[in-house]
Amino acid sequence: MSFGYDIGPLRASQVDRAYAVMQAVMPGLAIERWRGAVGTIFERNRFTVATDRQGYVRGMLLARLCDHPFAGRLFDVPIFIVVSPLHEDGIARELFGLVKQRALDARCVYMRFWTLGTDDWDKIADEAFRDRWDHGLVYRL
Repeated sequence: MSFGYDIGPLRASQVDRAYAVMQAVMPGLAIERWRGAVGTIFERNRFTVATDRQGYVRGMLLARLCDHPFAGRLFDVPIFIVVSPLHEDGIARELFGLVKQRALDARCVYMRFWTLGTDDWDKIADEAFRDRWDHGLVYRL
């Protein structure tokens, strides 16, 4: 990645630093819940992070492929966060390009970026909420 940032799956050593990023958008999320959600390598691999040279997480996303009742194959992105004092636009572009390519590779027609509120952690796992079409920003590929 440009500017010296590294993009890859969330590693065990980054869990607490990634929690600080989650706190920027979900200050009510308890660290125990976060650690429980990313406690295994399988769960951590669902998250992609952008880290700087010092190892701080500056961007993070959670994306998943799902079969949506209205959109069909949908690349759903409930978490897309960039928090950086420098290069915020570049990090966002890199993460967006990565998730867009994943969606194209999966032959999706749409991507949806959620607009999460401060208390919406439980909605990420709520299939009924995921299947609704009235939230987030829909991007046609």
